[in-house]
Amino acid sequence: MAEILSINGAEVKIGEDDGKVITAPIATLQFANPKVGDKVEVFRDGDDFIIKKSYDEAAEGEKSINKHLFVWVACFLVGGLGVDRFMRGQTGLGIFKLLLSLLGWIPLGIGTFAVWVWVIVDWIIAMIKAYGSAYGQDENLTFDEDGNYIK
Repeated sequence: MAEILSINGAEVKIGEDDGKVITAPIATLQFANPKVGDKVEVFRDGDDFIIKKSYDEAAEGEKSINKHLFVWVACFLVGGLGVDRFMRGQTGLGIFKLLLSLLGWIPLGIGTFAVWVWVIVDWIIAMIKAYGSAYGQDENLTFDEDGNYIK
């Protein structure tokens, strides 16, 4: 797996597994906001490069989830049960969201209103993160060890 070693203006230096270092124009990167240390895949077409960020291996403590599954199933369909928070590794918030949902069955209905506002807000944030410019064409969302979106 190749890794970005340095970014100097319009050029990027990438270290490959075989010990070679290549220099490519930053325009060859097929993702936004490159950082030193990003794992990338390098494709060559003669003297030209196409460089994509690699999400196959999440770093230690990170979780990578298919964005369509997360947004439409975890957030939209079963977000009221806290499934989205459990998938992100935020167990405490998942339990709290589940308890609020269960309180909705009490005739007061305070829990129902609160949890559905929370579900809608979580779903909108997930949609913006998954389909906005941060993840663009990527198929996975990545979360850090605390369950926060990475990027």
